[in-house]
Amino acid sequence: MQRWSKLLGLLVVALATTACGKKENRFHNIEIKEPATIKVERFDQAVWALNECITQPAKVGNYDLMLVDIPDDDSVCLKKRIEELETQYGESFNLYLHQLGVNSGAIRENPTTLFYLFLTHPAYRELYENCQEKYPDMNDIEQQFSDAFSRATLLLKDFKTPEVYAFFSGFAEYIAADNERLYLSLEYFLGADFKNYQYVPGIYNYMIPNLRKEKLVPDAVYAWVCSEYPIGKETPTLLDQMLYCGKMMYIMESIFPNVDEKVLMGYNDEEWEWCEMNEKNMWRYMQEYNQLFSTNSKMISDYVNPANCTKYFSDENFQAPSRTGVWIGWQIIRCLMAEKDEITLPDLLSVEDSQHLLEQSRYRP
Repeated sequence: MQRWSKLLGLLVVALATTACGKKENRFHNIEIKEPATIKVERFDQAVWALNECITQPAKVGNYDLMLVDIPDDDSVCLKKRIEELETQYGESFNLYLHQLGVNSGAIRENPTTLFYLFLTHPAYRELYENCQEKYPDMNDIEQQFSDAFSRATLLLKDFKTPEVYAFFSGFAEYIAADNERLYLSLEYFLGADFKNYQYVPGIYNYMIPNLRKEKLVPDAVYAWVCSEYPIGKETPTLLDQMLYCGKMMYIMESIFPNVDEKVLMGYNDEEWEWCEMNEKNMWRYMQEYNQLFSTNSKMISDYVNPANCTKYFSDENFQAPSRTGVWIGWQIIRCLMAEKDEITLPDLLSVEDSQHLLEQSRYRP
């Protein structure tokens, strides 16, 4: 950490909104003539309705597949209703069985037993009720999706609007997408004050502030846009990955004009301000230590993936925000779009030469 401290000693820290000055996104004021109407399919409720078949829950503590004894009538009813769900939802139900649901690996072998245990488990029942209390309906969520996808359809070439499914996985999956549908697990958006997040394996403290309703639609749309427009290079450099993520964030701010940039980024005020104050320092560090054109996947991950901090700018006394590579990539793309008024979002996505994009942006923090 001496390297970062040394740079801090050599450089003057100056507060600035961006390296090229703050300029309003020119796509914010577009007119939507044919708005989309998105309805969120409550797949969570459809699955949970299987409870109507259950007359006797599994005994507390007895959730072993080999030991569970389902009443005959319950088993017959569950099997019939599961088949009906499979007919109704087709590929979505199969995806839930194979990937998205609790114990999805085992549920393929014995779905009746797995659903029986899942539906009667006290912890899952409580969690499901928490989701229903938070999301009794999806009216506001549907409006946010409708607005976002309307703008995306207008701004992006050949954009495909997905069907949207809400599901309940018992923390087995966060957000998923296939070729036509977007799936979001409601239990991941219950609020930073939801007391049980601290006990869930795989949920770390740094993640909890963003597990809130305000992040549901932006995070889901971000996942869909990334799946529709994946990075084009098999072995990207750090700069490639930063600018790809920067493009995705610029698209997000273009289709969410009324969502604060900090919410889109998943930062609090202090994290955003730290990045603004240290933008020049971070960029200089990446250059001086020849990181920008490295293909080291571990290093790239350290800069662009969620974590408790960006380790290159942290020490035992201070933790810098994570995903600083994404933040800087976003500022570079903002500079590019401010410099080149003629560039559309499809134009932006079509250019994969990161060095060219950087030069054209005139980025000088």
